Amino acid sequence: MKPICMNNRLQSRALAFTLIELLVVITMVLLLALTLLPALAKSNPNGRTFRCLNNQRQLTTGWRMYSYDFKEALLACENGAPGNRPNWCTGSLNFLNNNISNWDPNADITKSPFWPYTGRETSLFRCPSDQSQTIVSGTARPRVRSYSMNSVFGLGAWLDKVYNSTQTVWPIYRTGTDIAFPGKTFVFADEHPDSMNDSALQTACTGAQPTDSPSAAWIIDFPASWHNGGGAFSFADGRVEVHKWLGRRIQPPVTYTGSMALNVNAGDSYVDVRWLAANTVRR
Repeated sequence: MKPICMNNRLQSRALAFTLIELLVVITMVLLLALTLLPALAKSNPNGRTFRCLNNQRQLTTGWRMYSYDFKEALLACENGAPGNRPNWCTGSLNFLNNNISNWDPNADITKSPFWPYTGRETSLFRCPSDQSQTIVSGTARPRVRSYSMNSVFGLGAWLDKVYNSTQTVWPIYRTGTDIAFPGKTFVFADEHPDSMNDSALQTACTGAQPTDSPSAAWIIDFPASWHNGGGAFSFADGRVEVHKWLGRRIQPPVTYTGSMALNVNAGDSYVDVRWLAANTVRR
């Protein structure tokens, strides 16, 4: 009986040693993965998409935290918004080398009213797929921002398709309680770099309803399409997603010149514009 017990003990020790070895191997694999994943995320298109979505998730969290601290008041996306709400990010971007807002985060981003809610991290404001830059003193400098906010949080001047800063056809949202459908109201979006100017993504909801003629759909500002033909969006309920565009008109090539025509007929992208309108605001 004793030899059998001794064998059982040896077998148990051998088994225990094998489990320890397995745990060591698992730990080493995890450490290796943690080392490699950041590098893969920087080089892999899907990794860049993941980082972009994470940026927007964190920006949206900061946007909501700001609202909680200011009695549900929402940050605006334009100067002069109703309720004297501050603009989430001032400054207009272009490709002029002498525009400090293009390349210096201290010009506008660090002065943002919700800068303290973002972890004071400038990289959150830029999609890793955005290669836009300007030349400063002979050196190429990346532009500081890739994201714009839903125009429903500002003046909503283009919601009725024709510019009107006092339009009443579509509501605008001043407080968190105004948002009728948080899961269908985007907050931040990638904007096409050649469309980027102010800090709002303007959308025309009039003409983009299911009962409207396809020819009535209009694109005011262009969302980006560099995530495998889709654009990244965050929503008021905290959700983030990449929406795949179907038409070609809404996916113009990127030239990094800012020369693209805005405020144009949607053409074959009327379905995309309808999705955009449905996730901007509803009556």
